[in-house]
Amino acid sequence: MRIKQASVDERERLLETVSFDQWLDASSAADPKPEALRASPTKSVQPFGLQAGPQGFLIYHGPTSIYHIRTGGPPLSSSDVASPDGQFDHVAQHFAIDFEDEVIMTALHQFFRWQYPHFMFIYREAFLRDHFGHRTKSEYWSLPLLMAICALGAVMLPDRSQSQMSEQFYAAAESIIILSGLTHPSITAVQVFLCLAFYQIGKGELSKGWELSGIAFRMAQDLGFQKYPQQWIASDASLATSEDVEIRRRIYWGCYTSDKIISLILGRPVQLYDEAGEVEHTESLPDFPDMAPWLPAGVDISRMFEPGSSGSRERLITSFSEHILLSKTIERILCTLFSRKTAANGMTGLTLTNDLDLELCRWQESLPDGIKWNRWEPPTTSLLPSVAAL
Repeated sequence: MRIKQASVDERERLLETVSFDQWLDASSAADPKPEALRASPTKSVQPFGLQAGPQGFLIYHGPTSIYHIRTGGPPLSSSDVASPDGQFDHVAQHFAIDFEDEVIMTALHQFFRWQYPHFMFIYREAFLRDHFGHRTKSEYWSLPLLMAICALGAVMLPDRSQSQMSEQFYAAAESIIILSGLTHPSITAVQVFLCLAFYQIGKGELSKGWELSGIAFRMAQDLGFQKYPQQWIASDASLATSEDVEIRRRIYWGCYTSDKIISLILGRPVQLYDEAGEVEHTESLPDFPDMAPWLPAGVDISRMFEPGSSGSRERLITSFSEHILLSKTIERILCTLFSRKTAANGMTGLTLTNDLDLELCRWQESLPDGIKWNRWEPPTTSLLPSVAAL
């Protein structure tokens, strides 16, 4: 009643003396739940994961997927599903390819000696181990992958009759992968499509190469390679070792760098964005025994047997890591510098050009000596493939 009868000035003075502290303290003591919730927030459930598709292969579903995401139960593995490669031996016979022919081994040597630094999405050690070991249900070897690698390697054979075999190797790989790869997504299928893409681009078949590379990148995303591989261990039984995790890193970053070089040379939009990936940079793994014949050109094999030597391996991984950094800059160049929106603002475009130029200069200056190209070297000095890849 006093407030109701008071004047305006007196009413304001009365309201200023009011305190609710005693009521707030009592309420806080009686209900401590809000404080507890602040201290230990509940763990959010990630709305994405791997799920077995209609044919049993694990495929990735993101947060907005309308399809049911499998939760719980034992981990699955795409390698448990029968590979169709064994059904296609007759394809190789149709193209007059003899698996015992020395041209296959020679083409493999040429690929790993001269071209491998450009194809780091293939893990050399795992492929060769399965090639010379057990090929049945192999996760890192397949008949079309062997044919695709031989198609690339045979191009460099000095014997013309042998180099012409590259077309037969390509035709065999393409025939098999088109029939089986699109409905059976796998590690080797991604690798095959990307190898075939580079083969076609090298021949000048740009549209076909662009389309094949797009299939490879989409399939890699379908398999969830853009996500942190260790989070799939509970879902994918094939992630049994640190090597399996590292191989998936190699595939993702190999696809990422390939996407940038293809987009750059064709002047087209990138398909894999750095912001969409959660994969850590690649690491070095132990060399495969008797690796000397399969090392890139220019490696001093005699030094490999020195205690603690890892020069060839470290140089290749260092080159690949630098290629990843360069690819990120290429992505920014393609997505911003040549954008019409950027071009409409002349001052912004000039500033962006200067920033990217500075970024490229810093990248070049920071390259380790072992992989830095020296223009003043004599012409007789061989250019290492790991350096040429940059």
